[in-house]
Amino acid sequence: MKRFFLLTFLCLSPLLCDEIQVSAQELSADETSKLTHLKGDVRIKRLEDRLHADEMFIYFNKQNRPEKMEAKNNVQFWLTLKDSRKIEGSADTLIYFPQKEEYQLIGKAFVKEPAKKNEVRGDKIIIEQKKGAINVLGDTKKPAVLIFELEKEK
Repeated sequence: MKRFFLLTFLCLSPLLCDEIQVSAQELSADETSKLTHLKGDVRIKRLEDRLHADEMFIYFNKQNRPEKMEAKNNVQFWLTLKDSRKIEGSADTLIYFPQKEEYQLIGKAFVKEPAKKNEVRGDKIIIEQKKGAINVLGDTKKPAVLIFELEKEK
């Protein structure tokens, strides 16, 4: 199957532009509805951040800037937070809101910080990249779980 490559620039300010590389087996874009649909081995790369999924929808505003990105099925990601901490994880669905720099992981959500062996699991995890904050929500059948390593006093 052919792979499609889409290269776009997301400029948050005139002085700061980040290149986003998107690849997938299929790509369809509808200018009228401002929706791009990627399917099959979807891979996103932005600076050191990575995302892999089976399918992704990118919703654009009237200025053709991404306002919401939704990855579905077999979602895996690797992110660097504003405080330089690196996290990685997975979920059934990941929704990203670029203006707020917020990620929402929904369904079998899991995030770990490998450097500190910290892990969180829940039905929904919200990552606020600007603040470096992670909020975890469980449900009635499965509570939120936090696993962390205590540093020993010297």
